[in-house]
Amino acid sequence: MKKGARIVQGERSDIVEQAVGWHLRLAEADAHGWAEFIAWLEASPAHAAAYDAIATDDRLIDRGHFPTLGPAAGNDNIPSRRHRPWLIPGLAAAAIGVAMLVPSLVAPRSYPYVVATKAGERRTVALQSGTRIELSGGTVLRLDRADPRTATLDRGEALFHVVHDAAHPFTMTAGAMTIRDLGTVFNVAREGNDLTIAVAEGSVLLQPDGEARRLGAGDSLALRDNGREVVVNRVAPKLIGGWRTGMLSFDSRKVGDVVAALKRLYGFELELDSRLSQRPFTGMVRFSGVAERDIPHLAEMIGATWRRDGERWVLSDGASIPR
Repeated sequence: MKKGARIVQGERSDIVEQAVGWHLRLAEADAHGWAEFIAWLEASPAHAAAYDAIATDDRLIDRGHFPTLGPAAGNDNIPSRRHRPWLIPGLAAAAIGVAMLVPSLVAPRSYPYVVATKAGERRTVALQSGTRIELSGGTVLRLDRADPRTATLDRGEALFHVVHDAAHPFTMTAGAMTIRDLGTVFNVAREGNDLTIAVAEGSVLLQPDGEARRLGAGDSLALRDNGREVVVNRVAPKLIGGWRTGMLSFDSRKVGDVVAALKRLYGFELELDSRLSQRPFTGMVRFSGVAERDIPHLAEMIGATWRRDGERWVLSDGASIPR
């Protein structure tokens, strides 16, 4: 139960002392404090009556009628009358009215937190109402405990399983792009300024507050996160989020994108010759997570050669130097 909201049945003095305590705290209360105060007022008509009694005659405090607070004389911690802006009869009802008219005044503050995975690590985050997010390696996701219906993908890749709530739709941002769910399973990957969105179930709205674009199951959109469209494709829905089982699908992407996905997913120490980085690649590849199998296999697929120096691997156009 919130601080200041406990009531001892039949003990009027406790309620009055709580009212005095709220009265003293409100002068410096933030939005969260006001939210708690309103909740205390609404918990019982006796609370509002006690608070209005204090507001009607603040001399009760100045004369030291409340032993738990101590006498006001000589106590610099208790504000003088002229410094008490909340001593207004009827404030209890007024405060509730203001809260109803201006919800933002008592809305809970933001409580952001970050969920991050290292390269090669995976993690699942469960949110309220059954929504969950699966994070691939090398991913940084920002969430908010005060608003579990929002998320921001700073980098990496994540699969979102969203339970739809029409009154409070789930919204995800990446760079300047916003995605709003319509009852959805969707995958988002962000590498630098490149963004890929693919929908496995349901649909999403891209940029819902602007020129909204609807993406349905099987739709995949690759773009810059400043909104410049690059590629639109159709993908078998069952392949979306395939990184969880090692199945990766690429359509008109760059070899550099493939290598970045492998490094993020498995933590491979893999470098790419600059001449290969921009080479186009289209294909579906199943990876095992074992570098000794996956990297030579990738080299063969893209027409490159590989060499190994300890845990470090290099793909290039040069002659292969076996391990």
